[in-house]
This record gives sequence, C-alpha cells and structure tokens, in this order.
Amino acid sequence: MKKILFTILALAVLSLNNAVQATPEPEAKTETKVENTVMINGLVLDNATNETLAGAVITVDGQTIYSDLDGNFILKNVKPGKIKVKVSMISYVDQVLEIDANNASKIDVKLKQI
Repeated sequence: MKKILFTILALAVLSLNNAVQATPEPEAKTETKVENTVMINGLVLDNATNETLAGAVITVDGQTIYSDLDGNFILKNVKPGKIKVKVSMISYVDQVLEIDANNASKIDVKLKQI
C-alpha cells in the first residue's frame, strides 16, 4: 500500500513540475522610446529699463519654470518643432512667443509693465 501511495505521490509531483515548466512565462516588454529633445536658454528683461526680472513664470508644453535672480531660465526636454512659450510676471503684460525649438538655443524676452 505504501508503494502505491508513494508512486501516486511521485507521479503527482512530476506532473505538477511538468505543468509549471510547460507554462511559458510572459516576456517583460521593455520598450525604450527615446525622443529627441532640445534645451533652450533664455533671459527675461524689463522692456523699458533692460533690467533682468527674477521670478518670471515661463510655461511651455505643461512645463513651468521660473527665472532665477539674474532673469535666466533653462527649458529642458523641449520637443523639437514649433512651440509656444508663455512668459508672465506680476505687474507686467503676459507675452506669448512662438518659436522654432530646432533653431532657437537662446531667447530674450522683454516684458512691458502694465
């Protein structure tokens, strides 16, 4: 009786082992999509005085950054092609620039006071 029970148990283990090995594991799909992006440097200035403006809000493609204490900003990971850059600051008129990101590596933005 023990031999029969042992044989049945051994067959069950072997069949489970074969079933596990027969089931292929799904391959992990690792799609790496590399997009070309560009970086644009800029400077925000007062139109009348040419003084740099710190804290201006620069928005492009949902990315929002602020100009530093010297009025400088860097737009990173910008998609090539035509883009709209919005620059705004309290007590100044908002300015929207349409630029070709392929050809623009540096832009100066002059804001007019309200």
